[in-house]
This record gives sequence, C-alpha cells and structure tokens, in this order.
Amino acid sequence: MRVLEELKSLALNLSWSWDGRIEGAFEALDRSLWEESGHNPWRLLSVLGAAGVERALKRPETAAAVAAAIEAAREERAHIPRPPAASAPLQIAYFSLEFGLAEALPIYSGGLGILAGDHLKGASDLGLPLVGVGLLYREGFGRQRINRMDEQYEVYPAHPFGDLPIERVMTPAGPLQVECRLRKRCLLIAVWRVQVGRTPLFLLDTDLDANDHDLRGVTDRLYGPDAGHRLRQEMVLGIGGMRALQAMDIHPTVFHMNEGHGFLVAIERIRELRAGHRLTLEESRLLARAGLVFTTHTPVAAGSDYFGADLIRADLGPYLREVGIKLEEFMDLGRPHPRMTTEPLCTTYVGLRMADHSVAVSRLHGAVSRRIWKDAWPGLPEDEIPIASVTNGVHLPTWVSAPLSALLKRFVDPHWWDLDVDDRLWEGVAAIPDAELWECHCRLRADLVDMANERWPHARLNRDALTIGFSRRFAPYKRADLLLTNPQRLAEILGQPDRPVQFIFAGKAHPADDQGKLILQKIVRLARSDRRIAFVEDYSIEVAKPLVQGADVWLNNPRRLLEASGTSGMKAGVNGGLNLSVLDGWWDEAYTPTAGWAIPSRATLEHPASDDVAEAEALYGLLEREVVPLFYTRDEHGRPAAWLQMMRSSIMRVATAFSARRMLLDYHQRCYSPAAQRVEQLRRLRNPG
Repeated sequence: MRVLEELKSLALNLSWSWDGRIEGAFEALDRSLWEESGHNPWRLLSVLGAAGVERALKRPETAAAVAAAIEAAREERAHIPRPPAASAPLQIAYFSLEFGLAEALPIYSGGLGILAGDHLKGASDLGLPLVGVGLLYREGFGRQRINRMDEQYEVYPAHPFGDLPIERVMTPAGPLQVECRLRKRCLLIAVWRVQVGRTPLFLLDTDLDANDHDLRGVTDRLYGPDAGHRLRQEMVLGIGGMRALQAMDIHPTVFHMNEGHGFLVAIERIRELRAGHRLTLEESRLLARAGLVFTTHTPVAAGSDYFGADLIRADLGPYLREVGIKLEEFMDLGRPHPRMTTEPLCTTYVGLRMADHSVAVSRLHGAVSRRIWKDAWPGLPEDEIPIASVTNGVHLPTWVSAPLSALLKRFVDPHWWDLDVDDRLWEGVAAIPDAELWECHCRLRADLVDMANERWPHARLNRDALTIGFSRRFAPYKRADLLLTNPQRLAEILGQPDRPVQFIFAGKAHPADDQGKLILQKIVRLARSDRRIAFVEDYSIEVAKPLVQGADVWLNNPRRLLEASGTSGMKAGVNGGLNLSVLDGWWDEAYTPTAGWAIPSRATLEHPASDDVAEAEALYGLLEREVVPLFYTRDEHGRPAAWLQMMRSSIMRVATAFSARRMLLDYHQRCYSPAAQRVEQLRRLRNPG
C-alpha cells in the first residue's frame, strides 16, 4: 500500500512535530488512538496496520488530510534553503546528553534538552551541515506523579524502541555497533537514527544482549545520581559518539559540546588525530582545539559534573594511556587549580580549556561565566576571559500556535519564521486587527484553561480571567514559591470578583532535589485548596505548548544571576504572552516596557544576594497597580486595546531577536565558520601542498 509507506516515511521524520499539516494527517487517521499513543505517529501506524489505515482513508476528510500532509512534505523537500556561507569546509557535529524534540521521543529532561532539540530544528530550516549525537534512554527521565501527601515521586516506564520513530543504522554486515573500553571490558554501543527535518540525529544505546547486565544499563535513565553511572554515559556520548560518526564515514570539521557532558569529545578528537594523521600530542591538541566549540549553561560552579581521580583512573585510565595523556595531566584540565591533587575533575573546566570558542547562553550569563570560571585563565583580567555569549533562541514553527501562525502568514509573510531580523515585513505584526488578535488569544487561553481544569480537577478556572503561567524546573533558585511570601496579599489579588486572576503552575523537581520537592509540595497544597490555582502534573512538551500559547502573563522570578537564559519566556512572548520577570538571563537583554514588566532586584555581580521579601513585594505591586488593571481596561468593543498593543510588541520583539534561526546564525558567524577556517589554516600549514 503506497500511501501507508508514505505515511511511515512521514512518521520517521520529526518535521511533523512542527508542521501542523503533517501532524493533522495522523490525528485524522484515528483521533482517539492519536491521543492514546501520546501523539506518536509511528506507534499509531503500528497499531492501525495496513487494514486500519485503508479503512480510515475511506473517509473523505481523512483522505484529504493525508493528501495535504504528503503535499506539505513534497513542498518542504522542494524548498532548498540557502545556508550562510562558510569560509572553509564545514561539517558540524553537535553533542548533547539530551534532546527535546517531541513527546514521542522521551529522551529529554527540561530546558537544556528542549534547547538542543530547537538547535537541530533551526539547523534544518537553515540547511546547515549539522548532525546531532545523543543517547537513547530505555527509561528516559522520571515521569512525575503526585501522591496523597502532595509529594512528587517518579516512575520510569520502559520505552519499547520498536514504538519510537527511530531506525537502526545499518551496514552491509548488519546493524552498526561501535565499542568503547570500560575498565577491562568491552562496551558495545548500538547506533540509531532520528531524522529531524534535514538534520540527522544519531542516538547511542548500550542495551544489547552482548553486553554484561550492568553495562546494558548504562543508557537506562537520564541524569541518574551516581557519579560512576554518569561518567559512563559521558564516555558513551563522547568516545562512542565520535567513533559512531567515523564508522558512518561522517567527518566533522567542527565539534560542538553542549555543556560539559560532552567533554570527552575533545579527548577522543585528539586520539583520532594522533591515530589517523600521525600527529604529535601537541599537534593533535592544537588542531583539536581549533575545531571545538563549547557552550556552558550553568550559572553556578556546583551545577557541573565532578569526578574524583580514583573514578577517572578506574574507568578512563587505559583509554588515557592510549591517547597519550597522563592521568594527572588530564585531571589538571578539569581542576580549578592545576596540581591541586585533592580537587576533582570538573567537566566544565575541561570544555573551557579545550575549546577555542566558548560561549554562555545570554549576555548576562556571559558576564557571570567569566567570573565563576576565571580560574581557567589565571592572571587574565576578568573582562578578557575568553567566554563570549550566544543568547538562546526558540524554534518558532514548533512553539507558535497554529491560529497565531495563520495570522502571521496573512499579515507578515507566508514564511514569516524564515525572515531576517531586520526585514521590514515584520512591520505587518502591527497591522493585525485588534479583533482578530484578541479572538485568537482568547481561544488559546480557553484551550489552556480547559486542559488545566481537566488535568487538575481541584481547579475551577475561568476561561475569561487573567491567566498567569509559571512552568519550569522546580529548582530552589527559581523561587516558585515567591508568590506565597505574603499569603494575605496574594489572597487580595485573587479575591476581586470584577477582576478575576488565576495561576497555572507546572514543572518537576529533580529526583534528587529534596529542597525543590518541598517547594513543589507547597504549590501543590495551595492548588488543592484554592480553585483559582491549578497544578498540571508531569510537565512535558505536550503540557508546555498550551501553557506558553495561552497564558496572558508569563511569570519568572529567579534569584538574579542564577537564570542562565530561560527559554520558556521566549515561547510565551512570541505567542503574545507578556513577561513578568526578574531581569535575568534573556529577559535582561529583551526587556522593554512596551512588551512586559521587570521585577526589580538589587542583585549584581558585585553584590549577588537577593532580597526575597522585597522582590515579592515588588511582584505584588506590579500585579496590583499595572498588570491586572491594564488587562481589565477595555474599549467600547470589550477589548484591552493597550494590552493588545503590548502583545504585538512582544511578538515582534521575540520573533525577530530570540528565534532559533537567529541563534544558529550567531553560532555560525561567531563559532562555526571561524572554527572551520582555523582548522583549514592549520591543515594547510602542516600540508602546504
């Protein structure tokens, strides 16, 4: 059945996760099964089978939806993007321990993974020559559950790989496997392929019969608490990932390590160069550095991975001897103070010292990073520390709602997400009529409220009330409970019948973060007792989309200097949600009074302490004096004209300056192209002929 084969091909390319025409075809085949499958088209087709698909296609509306999806895919293949020019041969390999692409592929935890997924999608849109490398987890990250004591606990369901939209990488001899030495044993690693538009993602898996039982479990769960387990995962990512690319005849010129988890990419690159090009250790180091890009996401040194010398010696000792690096020399790469033998290895220091191009994920985070990692360059003035910044961005086709995207297609451009930052077509946002923009947003808010009421039956949220969203990881520094500082003040804000206000919370605490779990418990207890507050359990991509698309206000109140970037506010802002945030991360450079509000904080690099009570009072004041009154100030048509103007400003500001497209272009200009050029220069110096 030709149509079934075409549908299978569509299911194996995750472009359906951002192209509603393709996703709509799978939903049209069987709506109830689509929900039951967790929006997984590969699982849907597997359950339906050829007979089920054939029956579904007898319905004219289903046949039309499938035809539209096939045509959408053909249009996409016919559209040839024009990638930015590079000054030297360029092939990028992007290494990350997690990728958040779609709920059907549960190999992510939170913001780092979602950012990595948007990075691949942005590369696809631009046609950048990039491949991703990650791990394929059998159980992924913990699914959140709330017990009767309002406490979070985690469950870890196994994911049958046959149900996922992935394929084993094959060779003429059979399924591809690479190996990595682990102590005295050989760890075999399988390689799977995920197609993300034009960008391939290769996932590594150790759950093979040929491996010992304990080694099969190396890729079982994301972010386990055991340091030895984490190191072995990072060996699979860095060493196994590099060897998988070589085995597939993929030869990158630039290697991007997304956080310190990929630190062993740098060492394996040295080994490759020594083995394949007969270079000395110093020559290999120089050439490896030239092609390495490192992104740090953490604003605190404690957020990195640390490994003691005994663990490194046991798991990596033989490998380091093969590379030609002495153990203490390797440990010193990751120590704040080389030759301090009591210090463990920090993966962030390895990444910073090994890469020619290191970046933070917002301008302010760049300043923070230059301060906390300055020991990597002793004696260098802080303002000369070579850590630049590329502010994160979000993949607009994934996160902008279908109704708003339709308006942007009409008033801006049919391919609005592909416009340059300074294109005058963006001025079309201002031409969207109040009536259409407000109707669009009210419909999205209603969808969000309905979802929250259904998933949190203790709530009785109002479709027309001012709806404030807060969803992110429940780390203590993000202060999800700042709103609870003064319960009486909060009750007064919530208690005005003529100006109703409601809150929707979602997010997970890390399984090992007891303090974060206590904060989450406080929020859950409040949501059980107040029907104007909802907590949506098991935060995920599928929960995040209606939240960022339907919230009127996006609340973010971290302790300043501790939010490296924060992309959820970008997603809300580009959908017309107005940010109410501390000036941290991306909002420090994005804030304008025409597009949201700034919660004042006295924290600076010189005096980083936050005054929680004062900032809570400032938050209450902004809600009482500015946010709530503006939302309920209506014109003769019953619409908040001034609020709508701020929505337009937010949409234009975020869509132009905080997209994955802009992020990728910045990486290309500041990191990828210069790195490729430097690698080429060094190669020519060594081989002038």
